[in-house]
Amino acid sequence: MLHEAILLRLSVEELLFREADLLDRWELNEWLTLYTGDARYFVPPSDVDGDTASPDTSLFYIIDDRKRMEERVLRLTKIGAHSEQPRSKVRHLVSNVRAERRDGAIHARSSFAVWRSKDTTSDVFVGHYLHELVEIDGALRIAKKTCVLDMEALRPHARISIIL
Repeated sequence: MLHEAILLRLSVEELLFREADLLDRWELNEWLTLYTGDARYFVPPSDVDGDTASPDTSLFYIIDDRKRMEERVLRLTKIGAHSEQPRSKVRHLVSNVRAERRDGAIHARSSFAVWRSKDTTSDVFVGHYLHELVEIDGALRIAKKTCVLDMEALRPHARISIIL
């Protein structure tokens, strides 16, 4: 039992660390391959409990389905993306990974710190991720990612123009 739990956590960590690395290197098209065809990417507001918040009852910062994720990547990688030209330098740190099998999926919770540096400004976003993972052809894929920010508000950051 313990052996299985350790192997599960290690495989989840490997996926989350790979995701962070791809985002840091701005390999956004490759990042998309980590997600299922019906994936969802959420960033709930900071004035509600992000673990239980629903887009049906709260105005989220980001509510993306797979199509919107693809549009976001296209927008961020094209030359005319004014908010990211020149692109930000980012560093994603992921820690305290916990994972369990439940309801036919793998549910993971981890802490994150994302640094963004652009021009003369540096921002730090901190919080925790909630990932819902599924196995497809022997590989883990992300079906849902929720980024819960541990911040009172986005100010002084003002916007989220990167992928957390």
